[in-house]
Amino acid sequence: MFFLFFLLSSENISIAKEPSSSNAPIQHEVNHVVTLEQALRIAADTHPSIAQRLSEKDASEYAVANARWQQWPGLSMSSSRSPLGSNLTELQLEQPLWTGGRITANINAAMARSDAARHSVTETRKLIIERTINAYAEAMRWQARIATADTAISDFEQLTAMIDRRVENGISPNADAVNVRARLQQVRSERLQMELQLKQIRSEIELLLGRRFTELSVPPALASNTIDLPDALQAALDSSPELAKLNAEERIAEEAIAVSRSSLSPALSLRYQRIFGGGTLYATDQVFVGVTYQPGHGLSSVSAINEAEARRTGSAQAREVTRLELLNRVRNLWQQADSSRRELATLAELVSSTQQVYESCLRQFPVGRRTWLEVLLARRDATQAQYAMSDTQWAGYAAALKLDLITGNLAARNYRLNTEVLP
Repeated sequence: MFFLFFLLSSENISIAKEPSSSNAPIQHEVNHVVTLEQALRIAADTHPSIAQRLSEKDASEYAVANARWQQWPGLSMSSSRSPLGSNLTELQLEQPLWTGGRITANINAAMARSDAARHSVTETRKLIIERTINAYAEAMRWQARIATADTAISDFEQLTAMIDRRVENGISPNADAVNVRARLQQVRSERLQMELQLKQIRSEIELLLGRRFTELSVPPALASNTIDLPDALQAALDSSPELAKLNAEERIAEEAIAVSRSSLSPALSLRYQRIFGGGTLYATDQVFVGVTYQPGHGLSSVSAINEAEARRTGSAQAREVTRLELLNRVRNLWQQADSSRRELATLAELVSSTQQVYESCLRQFPVGRRTWLEVLLARRDATQAQYAMSDTQWAGYAAALKLDLITGNLAARNYRLNTEVLP
């Protein structure tokens, strides 16, 4: 199973221009069988929220170009009327010489916003992939449960036929037939509820993929992951687009402080001025150095600086909160994946033993060594054990894949996803 290496790289992926809405209509294209690899690739390639983030990234790059143009001369023109009644047209060309760091801070802030937008693309891709992993694993869980319910229904139907014959021959009481039919109807009811859950989760997957399908392929079992918890924590911090985006936002706040402080300094510019229609009262051409000083009303500039510094502090605190939440999430996923691996071995033995107990009761019932209630209870225990194994198996599967996604280790499982933060 091979994925595109640059699945999470916006420069190497073609995104369809769709409306920026998670409720975009599902395409009429139908995939008969969808694998997990295909589901992740399609969702990461075509989801509208990713197209929206890519548009925001493109806009931020234009903002950087716009900020850099502030270093170039600016042209202005105005018209007025002279005291003598003639029309004056003033043409002025202004080249900034020194602005107290305002232009440089605006350029740096625009570059930081562009970095934040690029990291937001990666963050959104990871979020969509994670939602797809959750939905796919949940669908597999319900499919496994339905298969278990089908087996239980088949067994209860055989038990019903067997007990009906015994009731007809006067060997067993009619209450035994009523009891087994009640169990049969209970399992059928559970299966109907499972089918409803499966339909709902399949609809969610179709929304994520933007297309319909007829069947979901069962993915192969995951190989044991040997990554230690400390390594997983460090890898998650190094590859986290959320932290990278917050770092960029902190840089934006720092440049906002520089822009606010620049208002306390005068700005120097070289100006060329030409007046048309003024006659001899006005100099036709002038070249001079202009000084502009606009500190604002009262102490508004000082207040703006304090506001920007407070925002920078808030950005740093938000980054620390996100870092702690990320570490806690990695710990939970690592522990869930590790616990599921350990528990599966125990549950496999439980499934085998409960099935053997049921088969033993079924053999001993005709000779009177087991009661009919013991047979039914044994079948119920076997079913519950299989349910528990399915739940644990797919919960652990999803946790392991999400852990690999967060730590950037999906490539180790041949899921060739580029989870590195874009340069």
